[in-house]
Amino acid sequence: MSKHEMKQEASGRPTKRAKASKKEYLWSDLHADMEEGKYAGVYGGCNSPWFGLAEIRAGVNMLDWHGKRAADEVYIKEVQEYLERPSTQERWNDVVTFDPQGMFAKTPTMSSCEAHLNLPELNLRPDGVIVNEDGSVNIQKIAVDYCWNLPGFSERLGFQEDDVRKHLYKWSNNPTVLDEKLRAYLPPLGGFTVYIFGDIRKLSNPATQLAVRVHDSCCGSDVFGTDICTCRPYLVFSVEAAVDCAQKGGVGLVVYFQKEGRSLGEVTKYRVYNARKAQEGGDRAEKYFFQTESIAGIRDARFQEAMPDVLLWLGVKRIDFLLSMSSEKYDAITDRGIKVMQRVSLPDRWVPAHAQVEITAKISAGYHTDTIASDEIISELRNLEMVRSRCNQIFALAEKDEAVHFKLDMTKLPQVAEFVAKMCKDNYPNLNIPYHSRWRHFNEAALEKVIDEWKCDDQEKVRRQLDMCFVSVLLDAGAGDKWRYLDSDQKEVTRSEGLAVASMDMFLNGLFSSDVAQPHRVNSHGLRQLSSKKLHQGFQVGPKNPMVGLEGRYGLLQRLANALDQSPQFFGYEICRPGNVLDYVLKHVTANRVSVRVLWKAVIEGLEQIWPENTAGVRRGDVWVYNPLKEVGVAGSDMVPFHKLSQWLTYSLLEPIESLGIEFDDLNLLTGLAEYRNGGLFVDFEVLTTKVAIGEDMSFDAGSELVVEWRALTVSLVDRLAPLVRDILGQTEQQMGLAKILQGGTWAAGRAIALKKRPDRSSPIKISSDGTVF
Repeated sequence: MSKHEMKQEASGRPTKRAKASKKEYLWSDLHADMEEGKYAGVYGGCNSPWFGLAEIRAGVNMLDWHGKRAADEVYIKEVQEYLERPSTQERWNDVVTFDPQGMFAKTPTMSSCEAHLNLPELNLRPDGVIVNEDGSVNIQKIAVDYCWNLPGFSERLGFQEDDVRKHLYKWSNNPTVLDEKLRAYLPPLGGFTVYIFGDIRKLSNPATQLAVRVHDSCCGSDVFGTDICTCRPYLVFSVEAAVDCAQKGGVGLVVYFQKEGRSLGEVTKYRVYNARKAQEGGDRAEKYFFQTESIAGIRDARFQEAMPDVLLWLGVKRIDFLLSMSSEKYDAITDRGIKVMQRVSLPDRWVPAHAQVEITAKISAGYHTDTIASDEIISELRNLEMVRSRCNQIFALAEKDEAVHFKLDMTKLPQVAEFVAKMCKDNYPNLNIPYHSRWRHFNEAALEKVIDEWKCDDQEKVRRQLDMCFVSVLLDAGAGDKWRYLDSDQKEVTRSEGLAVASMDMFLNGLFSSDVAQPHRVNSHGLRQLSSKKLHQGFQVGPKNPMVGLEGRYGLLQRLANALDQSPQFFGYEICRPGNVLDYVLKHVTANRVSVRVLWKAVIEGLEQIWPENTAGVRRGDVWVYNPLKEVGVAGSDMVPFHKLSQWLTYSLLEPIESLGIEFDDLNLLTGLAEYRNGGLFVDFEVLTTKVAIGEDMSFDAGSELVVEWRALTVSLVDRLAPLVRDILGQTEQQMGLAKILQGGTWAAGRAIALKKRPDRSSPIKISSDGTVF
């Protein structure tokens, strides 16, 4: 039973399974029938009556004219070349609502042209390729008229073909649709237009990222800007996202369907608007769908099951950014076997005031949202227990082979355990393993010398260490394979070690302090006066030494300055500095013991404002959406927290505070870090394998559901790996906690196996980093 039929059954509506057709009717059969005039209906779609009247006025046979090609007509080179590729045509037999070869037919049902797109709301960066200096956007567009494959379309909808023909006759009064010998049907409908941003030919390359918006027409909003709905705002937002994707080397598609008022028409739509506003209590979310059903008899007549045909026609196998909140559109696309890596909801700032009823009703009905709307959900997602809980939900799916992107082979986990145990023994022969923390990446002898030279009490020494640690950890995200740093001894260091040495040098040089008399300190004013140029210089970045995500790092430090000022309960009231978190912890110490929850509260709440906004304009840190977990009506059920940098920071803050004789309880709440070294370990040992092959040149956004799934499985696998490693080494959990296994352990093992597999030690799965996640 299809997902569509299951939904019908769950709703109490009767389902009808389509009878298998005696002979499969393929796209090539439909095209041949159209060329031979074997079809029901008439050309012209919703314009066909005007064609009839035009024949009278012009005294010509309109059908003859539409079958002629003008001397100056040309095919758009890129479009023609792409459509002729065998790889593009792989799934054309699944297209049931139009003729895939309609562009080249005797009487065309498709055409394409080039154009410049201008929308006044757009805020774009001219590049001379996608966006011109005047702000216009270079696009190609394809217009498509429908030509239904009646046997195939009936089966797609789960209807019997006889029923489809009878009801189409009822509503068209065209008897040709009853002729079973005519299996192609030209319905009296408006078609759709595909707007292409970037070079469509790039879609043949699996490494090409794709942003897609499938948009149903809404004349009132799209054209005239009426504000009872979000249609134009989402359309404009999606054009910006499509352009951004194209400018980054990808492709953007915006498909505009003529389906006014959910295919119920404007007359019905305006009747619904009137009823919504006139009803008792006025327009409100809980009555949003009720009024449509009470007037039209059905909530929606768009039949989104048909929508993915355009994507199948264009050879789309994966969508990196689906610019839609609609659960119906998402289900329709994924039901056709197209992978959706990330859904992008409309940012709140784009929603008109009078459209809040619509957006609230749709979210309540199961539409996707990136917004975390309640304090209760925010509190849950901050909770350390939630990290492990949500990751284990995804792991449970993988155990049943129901994960979307990865297959799980637990038989290979013992091999990983042996490798990690050997790494622990090689690196720490006496198994006296320190915590996995930022301190392992510094020159510890040089650091000890600096600390000894500080003329202050022990608590202030700890505050200064915490100051440096905060900044260094927040700057510790993948710098890229090309970046290098020369330390004071002219030794070249890279990756995390290089970032650590660079951040320590900048700290000791007073780059983060506003007081020249106290250079070894980080405070809000010091961070605020830091320029991007100084950070470039501090990291020795230049044309020959590029760093991934440097501007993201700079933005993070600027937001850190604001966060320090906004959370004085954690960071102090006069001089706002990260090191003052020590004083917050000390207030909660009893008998030299304190729960790690206290430190975690300061980190997760105090730094909440430092994280950048995601594509949907939401600032939620290292929390991502994984749609298979979504429970309709349960807000936040599809959100998966990792808090990688926050946990890395917490692990790193433990040692300086413990040097004061304080012991932390509840350390078991902290999880394995969901980053590419730990995750790569399981991929390189084939505990995790992707269900679809990933090319070396492919990369994925941090919010891609493939990445979310990988990171969640990593957290759960580290938990299951840890007892195996302890057994091999003869250690108890108390002797060798997770923080020590990570250090001894999994992180080093991930790097070692990466070197064996890839000379550059890169991740087996490449992530598009902005300097704030990995």
